[in-house]
Amino acid sequence: MINFLSKLADAIFNQRLPCLLVLCLSLLPFVAHAALLIRISEGKDEHVQIELKTTEGESICTGRNGQVFNPALGTRKLSDTSYIQALNSEATDGAQYLKAARMGGGIYMYLPFFFPARECKEPIFEFEAKHILWAGKWHADKITLTLDEAKGKAIFFTNELTPTVQGSHYFDPAILEPTLTKLQTAFQKISTFYRDTFNFNAQNELGIVTAIVRNKGSYSGYGGDSLNIIRMSYDNPTPAQVLKLDEILPSTFAHELAHKLQTDGLHNRPLARFIVEGQADFLKIVVMFNSGLISEDAAKNQIRKAASECEKFSDARTLHEKFAQNSYEFREPYDCGMLYYFVAYYSSGLQTSDFVAAFRQAMRNENSYGGKENDLCLLVESTCHNERLLGVVGDKSQLKQQILWLESVLQNNPLPSLNGRN
Repeated sequence: MINFLSKLADAIFNQRLPCLLVLCLSLLPFVAHAALLIRISEGKDEHVQIELKTTEGESICTGRNGQVFNPALGTRKLSDTSYIQALNSEATDGAQYLKAARMGGGIYMYLPFFFPARECKEPIFEFEAKHILWAGKWHADKITLTLDEAKGKAIFFTNELTPTVQGSHYFDPAILEPTLTKLQTAFQKISTFYRDTFNFNAQNELGIVTAIVRNKGSYSGYGGDSLNIIRMSYDNPTPAQVLKLDEILPSTFAHELAHKLQTDGLHNRPLARFIVEGQADFLKIVVMFNSGLISEDAAKNQIRKAASECEKFSDARTLHEKFAQNSYEFREPYDCGMLYYFVAYYSSGLQTSDFVAAFRQAMRNENSYGGKENDLCLLVESTCHNERLLGVVGDKSQLKQQILWLESVLQNNPLPSLNGRN
C-alpha cells in the first residue's frame, strides 16, 4: 500500500495525474521518511566509519542517486546502512575546508560536507570516541548534534588514552619538547593579549587543534581554519622546519584569532578576501609584537617581506581588475593586504588607539568608523581619497611608490603599540 501511494504521489507531483489539494496533502505522510541517526566514529585503515539507522526502524532515506551523501564527497557506500570516508588532509576539488582529516592522533571533520540528502528528515549526528572536542569543551565517549547545531561547524575527536591538551587546545603527540612547551607558552600569551586588549576570550566555545600532517602532497607548508575549532597544521615539514614550529605556528594562531573579530558581512564585499586576510595579517604582526613574541626589528622585517612579495605579484593591472578577473595569486590577499593596512595606519595621522578603534569597527563591517572613511579606506571603499592607499591597490608602478614610502616610514617610526583595552 505504501509503495502504491508513493508511486501515485510521484505521478501527481510530475503532473501525470490530476490531484485535489486535500488528496495531495493526505498522501505526504505516507512517503515521508523517519528521522535519521548518523553515527560517526573512527574506522579502520585511515577511514571514518558512518553507520545509519532510523529512529522508527523504517527504510533509510536516499537522494535521487540512491546515496545518502553527496557522491562528490568521496564517501563510499558499503550497504544501505554503512558508509566509510577516507581521511585526507589535503583540500581537494577546490574545497574551502578539509572534509575529514587525520590530525595527530585524532580526526578533524567539517560537518556540512556530511549533511545527508534533502529527502532525509530530522538528521541527528552522533559521534563516538574517547575524547570529543566541541563548543570549547572536551566530551567523553559520545555526543549528539542536530543539523542546526552542526551548520558551519567542525568537530575533532580522538581515541588516544591520554591526549596532549591544554584547556580546549589539542596538540599532536608528534610535537616534542621543548617545542611543545614553547608553543603552549606562546599560545597563552596570544590568547591573553586578545582577551585583555580586544575583550575576546579564546577559551569561550572555541576549540584549537595543532598538528603536524604527513600526507602524499608534494609540498610543505602551513595554514589553518578559523571556525568553531581553530585548526593549525604544518604539512610535510622537514626536520629543520619541525624545529621552527614554535616560531611559525604562533603567528598562524594570531592570524586565525583575528578572524574571530571579523563579521560575516565582510565576505560580501567586492574585495572580500583582500580585506579579510589583509586585516588578519596586519593584526597578526601587531599582536605578535605587542605580546612580546617577536622584536620590533623582526616585525618590521615581516612587513618588508610582505611588501616584497606583493611587488612580485603586481603587473599592469590594478587589484580591482585582478579580483574582477579572479586571477590573483593565493598569497596576494595576505601579503598585499598586510601592506595595505600598514600604509593605512601610517598615513592616517591618528593615534594608535584611535586607529585601532576604527579598525575594529571596520572588522565588524561597519560602514561608519570615525567619520574619516574616505581617508582611512579600511574597507577599500570606491569613495577612497587616500592617494597612498589607491597606489597600493593600483598597478605595479603605483604600488612600488608606496612600498618605497612605507620603507622610509618604517626606518623612522615605531610600530603600533597597544597598552590596555581598545
